Amino acid sequence: MLLAVIPSATDGRWGVLSSLWPSSSATPEPEPTSNPSSDLGAPEAQLIKDCIKQTKGEQLHDELFLRDLPAERLGDPVSGTLATSSEPYVLWLFDADCKSYEAAAVPPRSSVTFRAYVGQVWYYAEASAKQPVGACDCRVFSPSNSGVPQTISDTGRLTYRTE
Repeated sequence: MLLAVIPSATDGRWGVLSSLWPSSSATPEPEPTSNPSSDLGAPEAQLIKDCIKQTKGEQLHDELFLRDLPAERLGDPVSGTLATSSEPYVLWLFDADCKSYEAAAVPPRSSVTFRAYVGQVWYYAEASAKQPVGACDCRVFSPSNSGVPQTISDTGRLTYRTE
């Protein structure tokens, strides 16, 4: 298995590229697994805040910004690893329009890397789960959780670090 994170192949958008192929075959060009409708890079701070309000609610938005998300860190790059032990998982990221898109699909018993930004809303769930829309049980990439493994259900794990 070979995994590549190549920002230029996603036109500068944050996301994951994952290609699986046997070691005996020629190396094909990687295909992006995400297609966000947002502009290039992290959106401006107000759009990040608005998406958190929309998905987490006003009270949690206020708690997050007072405690976990320093304004000067919004939009900073984040990179991490997704893993699953027995069933496929999907990482959903929310773009500047606060619409979720599939950023990575993780096959059973494997892991992939991803890139995102501080303040970006995310949802990591079994592949059978529905695409999150609006208010959801989503999380937000925060410097306070950098390096802390996030356990999802009994088989999914996501770990990230701010850059």
